[in-house]
Amino acid sequence: MMLTKADKWLTGILLVVAAVGILAGWPVLAATGQKVAEVSVNGKVVKVIPLRQGYYDEFRVENQGHYNVIEVRGDRIRIREADCPDQICVRTGWASLVSQQIVCLPNRVAVRIISAEPSDIDDIAR
Repeated sequence: MMLTKADKWLTGILLVVAAVGILAGWPVLAATGQKVAEVSVNGKVVKVIPLRQGYYDEFRVENQGHYNVIEVRGDRIRIREADCPDQICVRTGWASLVSQQIVCLPNRVAVRIISAEPSDIDDIAR
């Protein structure tokens, strides 16, 4: 089936409209509000860390004889070192977006990035 000249024009216009819509919505998706990271052990928040440019921190979280070393660099966070057998939390790498999580199941440690400002948009819709 061959596309007519009108079909090609219509396809081109639809692609341009879609691209403009995506670019116009990008600032809403990449919210510029203050972000924080919550570090939880056994489901209880033990530390809340601001994620902002120029901020650096590194600390150790211990739970039942096991440990995780958490590193914060600017607006991103990661579990740099852990004594768990699978090392999935370490291999997850850096997290920097709202709603991202890093979880160490064997050590029962979770790092979750949240927005410090309330949002009208549900986290699932992001």
